[in-house]
Formats: sequence, structure tokens, C-alpha cells
Amino acid sequence: MARLQTSRARNGPSQLKSNVEIRHRFRFISSNGAATPVTSTNLIGACGCIGTITNTQVVSIARSVKLNQIEIWAPPASQGSSATCSVEWLGSNNSPNREFSDTSVSVSTPAYVKCSPPPQSLGSFWQQPASTVLATIVAPSGSIIDVHLSFILNDDEAGATAFSVATDSVGGMYFLAFDGYGSNLYTPVSLTTTH
Repeated sequence: MARLQTSRARNGPSQLKSNVEIRHRFRFISSNGAATPVTSTNLIGACGCIGTITNTQVVSIARSVKLNQIEIWAPPASQGSSATCSVEWLGSNNSPNREFSDTSVSVSTPAYVKCSPPPQSLGSFWQQPASTVLATIVAPSGSIIDVHLSFILNDDEAGATAFSVATDSVGGMYFLAFDGYGSNLYTPVSLTTTH
């Protein structure tokens, strides 16, 4: 005898989370070792943008972003020199700043940091585009930076985030630098970019 189904599914489709959410690891290469702030607006641009005005403007495909993890590999420039990389997560009202750092003096073994936002730090929450600094990173020139992000695509929000750029084509897809489209110190690896 067949078992009687008692779930809601027999009466119609089940509910679903309709927003499109993507999780991806983005890779960047550093051209400068200065301490660099990470903002949610910069992360939104790194998730991808579409050209809307030729050689003038791109707009983001994502509206919300969550920073899950940062990894940095920092090789010393030469034998006898050192390289230090770090990630400092900024705290909020109920949490302190937390910094993770590593140093190497070997050209065969880079300095390496792998960390996620500590609980209650600004970077541990979903973010809308804003200039609030979530973290500060130090990655000497030649460093590789992997940034693990979750992001939700634009849907019915009040407009996409626009970025002014010097080179783009209408309808083209571009991935902006991790540190922002203005400075371009941490450019994406193997993805089409612009500034």
C-alpha cells in the first residue's frame, strides 16, 4: 500500500529563496605593499560590473556582499630580504580589532595568512555598498591575494552601484580591483578588468 504524502509539496510548489546568491574565490595580484583599506563598495565592484556608458561608466551586478575569508601569499623580493603580509579586521561596538600577520625571510617559502572575519567584526556581516572600512590588508608587491566572497545579484533594489572608469564598452563585463577602481593596486587575475 502506497504511503500517503502529508507534505505541502503535494498541494503546490514549496517556497524558495529567490534571490540569486553566488559564492566565489577571486584572485588578485599586488603591485604595492602599502596598508590598504577594504570597503564593501570595493568588494561589490570586484564581484563584477557591466559597461553602461562607453569609456565612462560601469555598474555592479551585485547589491549585497559578504567577505568570508582572505588568503595572502607574500614572497620576499630577494634572498636576504623579508616580506610581511597581514589582515586587520576592524571591530564594531562590541568587538576589538584583530590582526593576523606572517613574515618570511625565505624566497622559497612565502609569508602566508589565511583568516576569516572574527565574530561581531564589521567584516562578519552582509554589507550593502558603503565606504565603511571592513579590514585593512598589507600585501607587498608580487603577493597573491585570494578573497572568498558571497554576493547576491541585483534584483529589485534601488539601482546598481555605478563606477567611473576610463575604458569600457557598453554591455562588456568587467571585474574591478580589490582595493577599488581608482587606485588599482590589487588587480584581478585571469578576469577582464578596467580602471
